[in-house]
Formats: sequence, C-alpha cells, structure tokens
Amino acid sequence: MPNLIPRDFIDRLVSDSDIVSVLGAYLDLNKKGNNYVCKCPWHDEKTGSFTVSPQKSIYHCFGCGKGGNVLTFVQEMEGLSFVEAVEKLAEINGVTVPRESRSNIEDYSNIYQLNQVLAEYYLSALKDKKNKQVVDYLKDRGVTGETAKKFLIGYADFNQTEIKEKLIEQFGVETLLKSKNFLKNEKGIYPFFRNRLIFPIKNSPGKIIGFGGRSIDDSMPKYVNSSDSKFFNKQRELYGFNNAKQDHKKDYFIVTEGYMDVVMLSQHGIENSVASLGTAFSLNHLQKLFKLKKKVVFCFDSDEAGLKAAWKSLQLSLGQVFDDKTVRFLFLPEGEDPDSYVKENGQEAFIKKIERSMVLETFVYQFIKRGRNLDSPEDIRLIIHDFKQIIKLAKSETLKEMLLQKFEKELNIKKDLLLKQDGPKKKITKPSPKKDKFVTEFNNQYCLIIYLYENYYETIKESAETFENFLLKPIEEKDRLVFLPIDLELDKLAETIRALREGQKRKSKDYEILDTAIYAKAMMIDINLTNEEALNEFNRATDSIRLEFDKSFLEYLKELAEKRELSVERKENLQKLLNLSDNISVQEEELIKFLNTMVDF
Repeated sequence: MPNLIPRDFIDRLVSDSDIVSVLGAYLDLNKKGNNYVCKCPWHDEKTGSFTVSPQKSIYHCFGCGKGGNVLTFVQEMEGLSFVEAVEKLAEINGVTVPRESRSNIEDYSNIYQLNQVLAEYYLSALKDKKNKQVVDYLKDRGVTGETAKKFLIGYADFNQTEIKEKLIEQFGVETLLKSKNFLKNEKGIYPFFRNRLIFPIKNSPGKIIGFGGRSIDDSMPKYVNSSDSKFFNKQRELYGFNNAKQDHKKDYFIVTEGYMDVVMLSQHGIENSVASLGTAFSLNHLQKLFKLKKKVVFCFDSDEAGLKAAWKSLQLSLGQVFDDKTVRFLFLPEGEDPDSYVKENGQEAFIKKIERSMVLETFVYQFIKRGRNLDSPEDIRLIIHDFKQIIKLAKSETLKEMLLQKFEKELNIKKDLLLKQDGPKKKITKPSPKKDKFVTEFNNQYCLIIYLYENYYETIKESAETFENFLLKPIEEKDRLVFLPIDLELDKLAETIRALREGQKRKSKDYEILDTAIYAKAMMIDINLTNEEALNEFNRATDSIRLEFDKSFLEYLKELAEKRELSVERKENLQKLLNLSDNISVQEEELIKFLNTMVDF
C-alpha cells in the first residue's frame, strides 16, 4: 500500500494558508475594500479583474472565469500535479507533509506491476523464431528493434499458459482477472489478447495501465483495447502522452488517429504526438493537452471520415480556445497518414507540413463551404445558417471576431447579416439552439445553487434530493431539450454537485474533482438568507433549469399539487418565470393552464 497524504491534512493546509501572502508572492495585489485585486496572470487585461477574498480564502477572475483556492493557484501557476502542489504549499508554509496508508483507498500498484511483467513477456515473444511473421510485419511497417523496445511493442500468441501461470503465482488469480488482461468462463481462465500485435498504454506517470492490440492479418476487429476500469479510462488517456509531455522542444502537441502514427513519428525524431485509444477525441483529452502546451495540431486523413473526425474535434475545441490557446488542422495528401508520410518524406518535410497547417478560422470556413456553390444565393444562405450555429460554441470574444472577419471577407457579406437572427420573433415552440443569453442566465443559477448547497444544505435537503434525481441520472436517460453547449454546462453542474455531496459525506472536499473555478465564483456571492428564503431561492433556481431541460417536470409539479405540497411562493415564482419567457413551449403552455386553474392552499 503506497503512502498517501491524509485528506484532513490537505484541508488544514488550505485553511491555514494565508492566501493573500501566498498569492502576493506571485502577484501585485492591491487592497480594495475587503478584497485584494490585480491583473489576471492568465490573460491580458487593462483593468485588474482578478479578485482575492481573504475572508473566504478564494480567488476569482471576473475576466476569464478562473478561480479556486490557494492550492489550485499554486498547482496552476507552477504547472504541478496535485500531489506536487500540496508538497509545494507545505514547503511555503514550512510544514512537513505526513504520509499514511489507508485501506479504504484502492491500490492498483499490483496491477501496474502485472502489466509491466506482461508487456515485457509480449516484447520477448518477438525473439521467438515461431513468431517470425510478426517481426517481418514490423519490419515491413518500418519499425526498428530499438523503437519496438522503446514502446514495448510485442506479440500476444494464442497460447499464453506459461505467462498465465507465472502471473497467478506472482500476483494471484484475483489480481490477474482484475487487470482485465485475462478473462474467465466455464472452461477456465483465458487471455483477452490473442494473435495480436501489442501496444502497452501508459498513464501520465509512466505506469502501464492497459494495452492496445492490432490484428496482423484479416481478423476483425482490426484494433482491440483493454476494457475500461477504475485505472484505465479511454476517454481520459492518450497513447504516447507520457512520452510526448517530455518533449520540451516543441510548443505544441500533435493528435493523430493511430498508435503506429505515434510510433513512426517518434522513430523519426518527432516526440510530441499522441493518439486517442480507439474512441473519438474527447474534451478530457483536449484539457489534458492544454494543461501542458498552448497549441494542439490535429492531424487527420483527408477522406470523409477524417474530415468528420476533425469537425467533431473543432466543435470541442471552440469552447476551450481563448487567450493564447489555439488549435490547428493538418490534412495530409489522400491515402497518406503520419506513419506513411514521415517514412516517405522524412522528419523535415512533416514538420514543414505542421508549420503550414490550417488555422482554426480557415478550417471552419473550408468545412462549411465544401460542396456548396458560392455563386448560389441559396448555398450562401445555408453557409450563413451553419456559421451561426458554430459561432455559438466559441467562448472567446476574440475568436468570435476573427471568425466573423473571415466569413465577412470570404463571402463579401457584412458582419451584421452574419449575426442577425432569422425567423419570427415569437413562435409557439422553442427555437433550437438556445440563445447565448440563456447560457449566461443558466450559469448565474448554477452559481446560486452551488452557494445554497454549500451554506444551506440541511434547509434545502428535501428539494435538493428531488433535483438530484433529475440531474444525476446517466446522460442517456435524461430527457434533454437542448443542444451541446447547454448540455455541457448541465453536466458540469452535475459533476460539481456530485463532488460537493461526496465531500459532505466525508466532511472533506476533494480538490482534485471539484470544479474550483466555478466553486470560487459561487462562494463570491455575498447574501444573507433566512431558511425560508434559501429554500425559495433554491426552488426558483432549480425550477428554472428543470423548466428548460426536464420533460417530466410538469408531471412532477402535478404530483406536488395533488399532495398539496406546491406552495403559493413556488407557484408564483413559476408564473413569473413563464411570464418572462419570450417563447412558450407546448409543455409551458400546459403548465400555465395548470397553474392558473390550481387552487392555492
């Protein structure tokens, strides 16, 4: 069992730290009322909007939205891991970090060791003469012995009895099955990977957490990866990341589509590439890369599938590109991928391709206009329609302006038309997608809900449990009424509430999980409420969200009314919300009729 930092020590360290003193060592803080302000260290601004509250021991930038506590500041400012930030803050405070073993925390060190032994066994299989066809395959692909050893590329044979027995003897059956490398049925224990080229997958610290297997014949599927588990999550891990993060020569990461792309680029001296693990590139992947470098270059095939994959990555990126963060897109000649291109043309030619890669604004324009006739008024109108949908995903005002300028120049159309909303001002059904104004209103409700959870939970507990029944259901079970940007915000709220609830159970916050930026913004709210007022505010805020997102909300309210539990205050709040709505949905029309005919009690 590894030595761990006690959670209560982290809590005390954060609460005992003088946030003004710690942040003041990095920033030029100026006292303003009860708070301290300065220019934000993470984005350019003329007037300081970075605010530090010594009373609440938090900071928040009202310009870029970043916020947190003294620990998250040290972590981000110094570019440290969570544990490293704890150690750094302890050093600042002149205290020693205690370590302890806790049996209630799962330890995966045995699985990492097992994976290492298995990876070395798969690598050694390449020396066996009976596997000559595998070695020939690697040679045909241009992989050298040195590269195979560097990435521990190996081969999983059909018969793995010898290594299975060795692993059982060393680690036990339970650990073997928990690793997911071997499965069990009525006939016994058998290997998950068979007759496949093996690519060990490492996490950020360099531990082998899983494997990718590629068929070397016509067997399908072509690629197979380890199953998801608590220690291996394909939505969070990237192949080659442990190697790529150590490359300090380039100021960008290259995202490719396959393991062999990463391997071959490395063999040609390009060490900053990664690949997703058989799944679509995710928001978690992008955030992982942006923590270390400010630029990401997506390298996709130029076929239809590659273009669609690039477009999905673009949509994810729009909400993350601000300040000095940026993404580019590289499309190699038809039939080429990074693996084949760098073998054919060499390192220098590939680097030149990267340097000439397509900027975000150009890719948006090229993708939207493809297959359309710029001399056709109808096609121009469709291009403008698609542009209006995509610009709503951008959070950076600078990026929005650059996109507007690009389309204004290329289409020879005034920006006013690109921003102008089509359609009648009022209609019975709600327009989709939602207006940007609602995103702002939602975020305000979001902060209020977090504030009430943290300060009035016992008062709002019953209503909170009902709200959580809607909010914390798995995504595929939710009756969503909205498109992606709001969906992401709703999921962020769910994750934050889940983290707070777990923290309340343990009486300790998990700063690794908690969205400290939004938490800090919420804690900047300065209001004093009676218990009755707190409950009314919570119901008002959550009702406004459920009114927008939850198709079953009307039935829920009817149930409350039948039980005579729908208070007059809640009814009046709902009526105000509906009266302020510009567009009335079918559900809201029914709700208005219901509330108007309901007898107060």
